[in-house]
Amino acid sequence: MTGDLTPDEQRFEDLRKRQRFTPLTPRIDHILSRLMARTGYARVKSSNALDMIWGEVAGPLASVTKVGNVRRGVLDVICRNSAVMQEITFQKQMVIQQLNQRLEGQTIKDLKLRVVDF
Repeated sequence: MTGDLTPDEQRFEDLRKRQRFTPLTPRIDHILSRLMARTGYARVKSSNALDMIWGEVAGPLASVTKVGNVRRGVLDVICRNSAVMQEITFQKQMVIQQLNQRLEGQTIKDLKLRVVDF
């Protein structure tokens, strides 16, 4: 069948066979999400959102507590004294439910409470 082709058609056919796949232009949302992950902006943004939500959920206890990182669904909460830690322990299930209702994309399974004077 290649003998039926003219020399120009044969060259075109050879070029078509040698063409390699060229990837499509990456979408801007993929580029921005990778950039935010590399620079750490996404983590700072989610940390600020978590601080605001904690202030709403913890109520008056928010002034004597600080939230840390979320690792494997466990939120690290730093308490000023043991009385605050015990009060949060009593309300733990309610606090976790309210956090999960307000957080987008994250699920809190447990709270890790620590006493640190800050």
